[in-house]
Amino acid sequence: MKQERRHFLKTLGTGAVLSSLPVAKIHPAEPDDQLLHQDYQSNNPGTEYYLLGNGLIFAALQTSKHSEAGTHLGLMIMSPEHFGRKISTYLYHPERGLQNSRCQVAHGGMSYHPEPPSSTVRWEYPEGVPTIIAEWNAGGCMVREEFFCPPDHAAVVRTVSIKAPVTVASDVRLTLLLYPNLMYFDEYDVDRVNGTLTAKGYKTLRLFCLSPVTTGDRHMTAMLGSLGPGREQSATFVLTLDAERHVIEKAGIGGLKREAAKYWGGISSISFGHSGLDHLYRVSTTGIRSAVSRSGKMDGSIWQYNLEWVRDQSMVAAGSAMAGLNDVSQSILKRILDKSVDESGKTVDASRHRPPETIELDQNGELLYALYSHWVWSGNDAVLSDHWPKIKNVADYVLRPEFCDPSIGLLKNSREYWERDPGFGIREGYENAYQCWNILGLNLASEMAAHMKDTGKRGVWRQASERMKKAYVGHPRFSLVNEGKFIKRRLANGEVQTTMEPPNRNSMPNGMPLNVESVSYCDPDSSVVLPIAYGIVDPNGDLASKTLQSMEELWNQRWKYGGYGRYHVTSEPDSPGSWPFATLFIARAYHEAGNNEKVWRALQWLLGCQGGNSGSWFEFYGERPTPPLPPVGIVVWTWAEVVALFIHHVLGVRPSPGTLTLRPRLLSGIDNIKATLKLRGRNIGVKLVRDKRQFALINGKRRPLEQGTMNIPIPESDVSIEMHL
Repeated sequence: MKQERRHFLKTLGTGAVLSSLPVAKIHPAEPDDQLLHQDYQSNNPGTEYYLLGNGLIFAALQTSKHSEAGTHLGLMIMSPEHFGRKISTYLYHPERGLQNSRCQVAHGGMSYHPEPPSSTVRWEYPEGVPTIIAEWNAGGCMVREEFFCPPDHAAVVRTVSIKAPVTVASDVRLTLLLYPNLMYFDEYDVDRVNGTLTAKGYKTLRLFCLSPVTTGDRHMTAMLGSLGPGREQSATFVLTLDAERHVIEKAGIGGLKREAAKYWGGISSISFGHSGLDHLYRVSTTGIRSAVSRSGKMDGSIWQYNLEWVRDQSMVAAGSAMAGLNDVSQSILKRILDKSVDESGKTVDASRHRPPETIELDQNGELLYALYSHWVWSGNDAVLSDHWPKIKNVADYVLRPEFCDPSIGLLKNSREYWERDPGFGIREGYENAYQCWNILGLNLASEMAAHMKDTGKRGVWRQASERMKKAYVGHPRFSLVNEGKFIKRRLANGEVQTTMEPPNRNSMPNGMPLNVESVSYCDPDSSVVLPIAYGIVDPNGDLASKTLQSMEELWNQRWKYGGYGRYHVTSEPDSPGSWPFATLFIARAYHEAGNNEKVWRALQWLLGCQGGNSGSWFEFYGERPTPPLPPVGIVVWTWAEVVALFIHHVLGVRPSPGTLTLRPRLLSGIDNIKATLKLRGRNIGVKLVRDKRQFALINGKRRPLEQGTMNIPIPESDVSIEMHL
C-alpha cells in the first residue's frame, strides 16, 4: 500500500514512531531504563509554541501548563533551510529536553526557573514588531523576558528585566546556558574575555550579552547587583545562527529594533476593534514569516513531515501576497517552479513525483492561482517572465488526455484531495477539488497569458476553464452535483462514489475507522465548499445552501471539543479529530453565504483550542492511540487561510490586472475596521463602517456603491477608501 501524508502508513524512523507515544509506553518501567524527556512530544496537552523567525532563523518558545506537559519557557532554535523533528532542534538535550534553554534567576541564596503557575506569556507588538513577552515570579522578584527577531540577521534577541520586591532589596544574578544538541554540535569555544559562547558542528551557534557578563564553560551570568526596593535592571542576550557577533553589535539593539519596525510596517495591517480577530491576523503573518526560509523552502507541517507540497506552498504564497509579504510569496513561487515542477508541468507532493494515476491534480490549479495572486498584489511579473515556459506546462498538464476527456472537460484519476488512493478504496473518477481548482487556475492563467502576450494559450485555457465549469455543475452524467448539493467524487462511469472499500481493511491501523467500520462514506467532505468560497458558484444559491447544510455533519463527529473534520469519519484511516484549515475552508464559504454565526463559531474555536493563545495550530486535534504515528506538527497553511478569510472575504479586497474591487462583508458585532493594505508598492487605506447608508469616500470624495461593491482603477499612488455599509 502506498505511504501517504496525513495518515499512519508513512515510512517512519524509530524516533518518529516513539515521539507520538506516551513516555511510559516508550520504555518499560525497568530501573535502569532511560526515559525520553516529556519535551520529546510535540502535542502534549497544555503545550503551545510561540514562533519567531525571518527566513534565516526559526525560534519557538514552548509554554506548558504543567511540568508533565513539557519545559515551560523552553526555547527551540532551527534553521528554516533544514527540516527536522522537535528532538533535532538545536537546543534540545536528550536527557533534559529544553530545560537548559530557560533563564535562571538567583538571589538570596536560591535559584529560580519559570514555572507555569506563576507566569504569563503573550504577544505584544511595539512599533508593530512581533514580540513574545514572558513574565514570571522568581522568589518575589518579577522577571520579564522579551523576545524578538530582527528581519535581516539570523538572531533572536532576548532582553531579561528583573524588578526587585517593593519591600526587600535583592542581590540578583541572571544566567543563560548554551548547551547545544549533542547530535549536531561537537565543538565548543568559550571566550571569557569578550563573553561569548560558541558551539560549532552542523551549524554555528553563538550566545553573547550586550552588557558585561561572567562566562563559564556552558553558561554566562549577568551580575545585576543589589537592587533597591522596586528597582529594575536588565540584560540583553543575543543567540545567533551562523552569524558573527560584531555584525549584531555594529547594528546595535536600537538599530535592530528600527529594522524590525520598518519591515513589519511594510506589510498589511488590520484592526478589527476585536482583540481576538486582531490576534488571529497578527499571529498568522508572524507565523508565515517564521516558517518559510529565504529560499522559499517550507515544511508542510513543522516537526511532522519534513517534506514539501506544491499545494501547501501555493496557498501560503497566495496568503503572503495578500498580506504584503511579497518577499515570502516570491521566494516560495520561485522555489516551486525551480524545484517542485518538472519540465512537463507535473508537480510534487511529499517532495516526490507521482505517476499520473495518483498525482494531485488540484496542485496545478492552486499554483496558477498563487502565481496570479502574487502578480496582481505585488505588481511584479518577474516570476512569470522568468518561468513562463514552465508555467505554460503547468496549465497544459491537466488537459492531457489521460486526465481530461475533451467531450466531458473534467479531470479524472485514482487519487483524491486528501491523498487517499486505491489502497484506501478510491476508484478511478472525477474528484471535486481537482475540477474546482483548475476551473479557477486555468481562468487566471488566461489572464497571465494576456499579460505575457501569449494569445494562443489565453484562448485555450479560458475555453478549458469554461468547459470544465459547465460540466462541473451541469453535465447530465458527470457533474459534481447530486441531490442539489456538491459531492466529493464521481466514478469514471458517471456513478457517484458514495463509499470507500479498501482492498484489505486489516491493513489499516488497528482501531481506526477505515479499519473497523463496515461501511465507509465519502461524503460529506469539507473540500467541496471551495467553489463557494472562491465564487465559482453563487454563495447565496440553493446549491451552496444545501452543500453547507451537509457540512454540519462534520462538526463534532466523534468528539466534543469543536471544529470540523475534513470528511466523513467512517472513511478515516487516521485518528478522528478536527482540522483547523478544513474548518477555515468551511468558515470562508459560510462567510460568502452570509452565515455569521457559523463563521464566529469557527473563529472562537480557533481562539479557544490548544494553540489559540500562541497562534500555532496543530494539523489536527484528536487522540492517536495506535502506532506507527508521525508526530503532530504545526501546519503553515492554516495561517494562509486566516489571512485569506480576513482580506479576501471580510475586507473583500480583490485586485485584478487593471481593477481594484472592494466587496466587504462585515461580521456581526464588528462595526468598524481599519486596514492598511500593500498593493503594488502603494498603501491602500481601508476603513469600513457599519451604516444604514450605503456610500464610499475615496480620498474624501464621496461616491455611490453598487450593492455594497466598488470597482476602481488600480491606484497609482497611496489612496484612502472609506466604505459605509
